[in-house]
Amino acid sequence: MVELDWNNIPKDLCPVCKTDKYLSPTLQFKINPECYHKICDSCVDRIFSLGPSPCPYPNCGKILRKNRFKTQIFDDVDVERECDVRKRVVSVYNKTQEDFKSLDEYNAYLEEIEDYVYKLVNKIDVEQTEQKLKEYQQAHKHDIEMSNNQRDQEYEKFLKLQNLEKRYKAEKNKINREIIKEEQNLKNLSKLEVINQLQTASGEKDADKIIANVRDSMISKTSNYKEQLEELEKNYQEQREKIINGLDELKEEEKPKVPFTPFNGDRVVSPPYEYGEYKDPFLLKLVDDVQYKAGGYKIDFYFHKSLNDAFTGLRCIIEEEKETVDQVMG
Repeated sequence: MVELDWNNIPKDLCPVCKTDKYLSPTLQFKINPECYHKICDSCVDRIFSLGPSPCPYPNCGKILRKNRFKTQIFDDVDVERECDVRKRVVSVYNKTQEDFKSLDEYNAYLEEIEDYVYKLVNKIDVEQTEQKLKEYQQAHKHDIEMSNNQRDQEYEKFLKLQNLEKRYKAEKNKINREIIKEEQNLKNLSKLEVINQLQTASGEKDADKIIANVRDSMISKTSNYKEQLEELEKNYQEQREKIINGLDELKEEEKPKVPFTPFNGDRVVSPPYEYGEYKDPFLLKLVDDVQYKAGGYKIDFYFHKSLNDAFTGLRCIIEEEKETVDQVMG
C-alpha cells in the first residue's frame, strides 16, 4: 500500500479517510483556524464529536474543537489565514478616520494594524503581538464595543437596502415586461381577437367600433402599468430614505428587547469619570475568599456600578428634557 504524502495532498482527497470528492460529490472539506489543515466533514464529526482531540495530521499536535471548524472559502490556505487574522485584528482596532484629528494619525493607526497582521500571519513575535492586542482590547473595551455595534448597525442597514433594491428591481422588471407586452399588442391590435370579432360584425361601423375598443383597452392597460411603475418608484425612494435615516419600521419580533428609558435614554457613549485604582480593605478580603471567587465576583464590577450610580443623572436637566419632549410631541 502506497503511503500518502502529507506534504502534497491532492486537492479533492481527505487525508484522513482517503475519500475522493470525485467518487463522493457531496464531500465537503473543513478547516480549523488553529492549524488550517483540511479534513472532510465526516471525519470532523467522527473525531471531534465527543470533545477536543489532537489534529490527525502528523507532527501537528494542535488540540482542535468541533465548533471551531469552518468551510474553507479561498483555495489558498495562506489567504484564508490572513483573512481570519485581519478580521480578528480589525475587530479590536476598529476605529474609523472620523475618530482621528488628522489624516497622519489615521495612517499611523492603519500601519499599526498592518504590522500586527503581518507579524501574526508570518508568526513573528506572536506572543508579544497577542499581548499588545489583549492590552489594547482591555484598555478600550467600551469604545471597541460601541464601534462594533455601530458597524453591525451599518451592515444591517446595508442588507436592508440590498433586499429593498432587489425587490424593487424584480417588481420593476415585471411591470416593464407587461408594458412592453401591451405596447406590442397595441401595435398588432391583437389581430386574432379583432378578426374573430369582425367575423360577427354586421357592418363597417361595427368593425371600426371594435377596433377602437380594443385600442382603448390596450392604452388603458399600458397607462395603468405606468402608474404602477411611478407608484413603485415613489414607494422605493420613501423606504430607502427611511432605512438610511434609521426610521424604517421593524416587525414586532425584530424590535430590540430593551427597557423603556425616559429623557431620551440614560446611556452615554463615554462615562463622565475616569476609573483608577481603588482599594477597599473590606472588599479586598472578600475578593480573596474562595466562596466569592467561585460565584464569579469581581471587585471592578462593584466599583464601576458604584461610579455609574453616583454619576447617573448629573447631566440630566429636567427642564431641558421637558422642552425636548414637547418639541418632539409638537
